[in-house]
Amino acid sequence: MTVLISMPDVSTARRADPLRPLAHPVSLVIASVVALCAVVGFGLFVAGSSGWSTSELGVDQWLSLRHSPVLDGIALTIAWLFDPAMAGVIVLVSAAVVGIVTRNPGRVLTLLGMIAVAWGGSEVLKRIVHLPRPDATLLAHPLLTEHSFSYPSGHTCFVVALGAAVIFLVRDHRYRPVITAVAILATVLVAVSRVYLGVHYPTDVAASIVYSVAASILALVVWLRYVLPHFPAALRERPSRQV
Repeated sequence: MTVLISMPDVSTARRADPLRPLAHPVSLVIASVVALCAVVGFGLFVAGSSGWSTSELGVDQWLSLRHSPVLDGIALTIAWLFDPAMAGVIVLVSAAVVGIVTRNPGRVLTLLGMIAVAWGGSEVLKRIVHLPRPDATLLAHPLLTEHSFSYPSGHTCFVVALGAAVIFLVRDHRYRPVITAVAILATVLVAVSRVYLGVHYPTDVAASIVYSVAASILALVVWLRYVLPHFPAALRERPSRQV
């Protein structure tokens, strides 16, 4: 007679933990650090090369000549929706939703930490690079005036950081591909809108995407592997429902 012994499915148990460490952490850290160094180095190169910014300004000028009321409204709405004040509101609302839906403080802290590192770090990078904004007087239809530094784009960094955090938090959800597609679409719309408005160069928004992805991954690896495990289990695990 054959006796079958049922063994626990380890992979299922691991999938049940939404805050389990990422696979291949060393490779992720190395890739992220290399990407961050490349973004900083490229930014310093661009800031020291007036010819580079002049050539990129041509893209802003080309788009400025093709403004339309509908596209202007969309771009200005995006600018308002993701400006620092509204972005802060979005972060608070997102954290509240995650807390209510998951009842997991660890997930809330993960969301806030990823956004804080990637979005907040972009302000530090702006001050390191010191790249001036495109000259609005050289645009056919300037719609918006920004006074901070140009590299990287804070709006783009924010939407990428928010998207990365949400994608991670739904890593085991069946709708993750849809959420990922929405996050990518939002990133493209924000990035293009910033160049359309003439407040950023194309490489500003491109570097923002690389920077925010790298910063989010680096923060996540450190958080999950070295910080979160030291918190009480009650903070990391979703409490069971009372039946």
